[in-house]
Amino acid sequence: MNFKWVAVLLAACLMHNSYAVDFYTQHMQRLDDAAYGERQTLAPFSGAPVLMSFFMPNCRWCEKQHVALSNLVESCAGVQPVMMGVNGNRRDLRRALKRKHNEFPAFLSSHAFTQALGANPPVPMTLVFNHQGELVFYTQGYRSQQTLSSLLREHQVSPCL
Repeated sequence: MNFKWVAVLLAACLMHNSYAVDFYTQHMQRLDDAAYGERQTLAPFSGAPVLMSFFMPNCRWCEKQHVALSNLVESCAGVQPVMMGVNGNRRDLRRALKRKHNEFPAFLSSHAFTQALGANPPVPMTLVFNHQGELVFYTQGYRSQQTLSSLLREHQVSPCL
């Protein structure tokens, strides 16, 4: 799956009644302690670069990706990681977050996002949105903190150290 395909799928699945609904307005259920179980949108993160990282329970590579994201926020000011759970129930996804001592906002992926990624979304997967909420790039599989920092600089999303 290439970038153009992911962008087209995501845009197509976020269309409703002939008008585009950006990803900030999708209602999703919170998985983290901040507001567990509440249905919220990503609106509070608009105006900042968002790294939307998809994970699932019992995924060792997802756990490694979480560590890389934790290290990334220290060197990339203003970048907001958001964890998106797929292929699991709330209890198992929440347990996976607790194992990594998650401090990021975390959501159960909305139906639209899950559809956009296919029947079995490849995880870990990270979608990167710029300050304007535009999908800039995505990665499939584990990416180190250094690789993510380089990509953020290359695509002018954040001036990481």
